[in-house]
Amino acid sequence: MGGETHLSVQELAASLGALPPEFVRSEQDQPGATTYRGAAVPDAPVIDMSEPGFGARMAAAAREWGLFQVVNHGVPSAAVAELQRVGRAFFALPTEEKERYAMDPASGKIEGYGTKLQRDLEGKKTWNDFFFHVVAPPEKVDHAVWPRSLAGYREANEEYCRHMQRLTRELFEHLSLGLGLHGSAMAEAFGGDGLVFLQKINFYPPCPQPELTLGVAPHTDMSTLTVLVPNEVQGLQVFKDGQWYEAKYVPDALIVHIGDQIEQRGIQGGAAPYDGEQGEDADVMADVRGAAGGARRRAAPQAGHGGEPGQVQGQEVQGLPALQDQQAPHVIM
Repeated sequence: MGGETHLSVQELAASLGALPPEFVRSEQDQPGATTYRGAAVPDAPVIDMSEPGFGARMAAAAREWGLFQVVNHGVPSAAVAELQRVGRAFFALPTEEKERYAMDPASGKIEGYGTKLQRDLEGKKTWNDFFFHVVAPPEKVDHAVWPRSLAGYREANEEYCRHMQRLTRELFEHLSLGLGLHGSAMAEAFGGDGLVFLQKINFYPPCPQPELTLGVAPHTDMSTLTVLVPNEVQGLQVFKDGQWYEAKYVPDALIVHIGDQIEQRGIQGGAAPYDGEQGEDADVMADVRGAAGGARRRAAPQAGHGGEPGQVQGQEVQGLPALQDQQAPHVIM
């Protein structure tokens, strides 16, 4: 790929006994000090997509939480497990092999393997490596950034993407109806069949002092939707009512995070106002962050991966009506 080689968080984790100062967050951002540990911890809503009227419950959850979990979503557990398997296999590759697929923003290559060793706005680094690339439509896919040495990688990504495309259509339809819009409102406003899907696989290596740092800094998503594949190791946290709460792991659920574009381009009458229709209760964005991995082995549900111990968490697929249009609404799935 020609990208510049950088020490990854995965490599750094293998040689550390203590957390370097550049990873230590300010006290008001440290998860050990700011994660709510009270007796009654509220849970993000879990919505059963097989029940009648679930769109209204999605809309209510979006208004209150900015995210929700879905079950009976129709995505086969085997497809999720295979995606997680090939994701773990990628991060188990030798460093030199992963670097073959390194992203190179200086040359315009935004896809590929990268790390979060760059500093954020507060001058701190986050505990996270990632792999990011387009998965659909075929004419937008650059297979040069897909790992050719991993058996089943392409098949797993294409199979999972087909399920995400179907799920995206259903989420758009039922959220639209739940927000008082016509059923095709979001699909029409956010690109319809022109969506370009991307996938991001995040890797959080074991951390010597996870209470002091973050895998992902607090943020909202500059997207319409994000659909995350969680596992049994807690990581995602949600900011609500002045507190950070851990998102409870629900087996076989997917986490749907409402992004900036739904509010900015639709619900609050932005650039794409859903054919003039307006829903009520427009504040549907959530601030989220990701906790770093502890010193113990953190494995995804499917065993059998090699390399350094760690966790692959948060497969995402992102869709944009036009990949070149950075202002266009998009979906992360």
